[in-house]
Amino acid sequence: MPKESVIEFYEALRQSEALKQQSKAITTIEEMIKMASKYGYCFNSKDISEANGSETPKKGEELIAIESSETNGNNFPQQYHYEYEFSQMPEFGEIAQQFEKLKIKPSTVDMAVYEKSFREEDLQFADVSPTAPDFQQRYLESLRSYMDLGVTPQPEYAWRQFHLINLDRHVEHPLYEEYFQAKVRLLELFESYFGTEVRFSGSLWYPPNAYRMWHTNETQPGWRMYLVDFDKNDINGDEKSFFRYMDPETKELVTLGEKPKLVRFFKVESEKSKLFWHCIVNRTSANRWSFGFQISSQWMKKVLKN
Repeated sequence: MPKESVIEFYEALRQSEALKQQSKAITTIEEMIKMASKYGYCFNSKDISEANGSETPKKGEELIAIESSETNGNNFPQQYHYEYEFSQMPEFGEIAQQFEKLKIKPSTVDMAVYEKSFREEDLQFADVSPTAPDFQQRYLESLRSYMDLGVTPQPEYAWRQFHLINLDRHVEHPLYEEYFQAKVRLLELFESYFGTEVRFSGSLWYPPNAYRMWHTNETQPGWRMYLVDFDKNDINGDEKSFFRYMDPETKELVTLGEKPKLVRFFKVESEKSKLFWHCIVNRTSANRWSFGFQISSQWMKKVLKN
């Protein structure tokens, strides 16, 4: 039965280091179903929900363990973000080459439907501080709001919070298998580079005028690393792409203008007083790609010592 097939797949992940390594490149249910079918396990999202409700994890066992200690252990100065150009990262050449294989535009994305989901007021919400009196009401409205785009099932960008393309929800196009293998290879390179476990947290394509509204990721605390790039080298016109966050201590809005080939690190917190509110806007005419990773504080040993 399908539910049993899910449980058998989980057991295969526990038993096989190769499968476990591949699973670290997965960020969506669609990818999990696609990977499982490759190895003869057939199930759908409903089967996964049923299996998750009945499957009891083995004591002390995690299929993926990412250390997220509150301390950096290296006496490095703590900042809310760190940013580097690819060229500033030591020994980054092979990683940069592999990264190029991830910047795809799946043919399964209906761009007409995507453009229909654009809301100027949601993009402009990036200018409103999370401390503003009306912020919480507008934020909660965006969380609860899905747009009727006239298609079934609804794509990810039907959710007002998310006017962009989640590449990992698009698994039925000719480029997907090569793209997935490039993700697996990139993780291998990163784990060798940092000397610690790494896993994907998101694979995102921001077409022109794309945005991700204010959010905190508080349910998944720990360090994040993002690789950001564009399909144009010159994006210094009047319209900008930026990453904006609210300083948890001062409540000041910090806006980081972007350019091609950036590596960004920041830390997600779960304590209410330390939430890392952030949003992203691409107002340029270029396509922006952003690939996120969960990573331990060990990244500092590699990067900050240089």
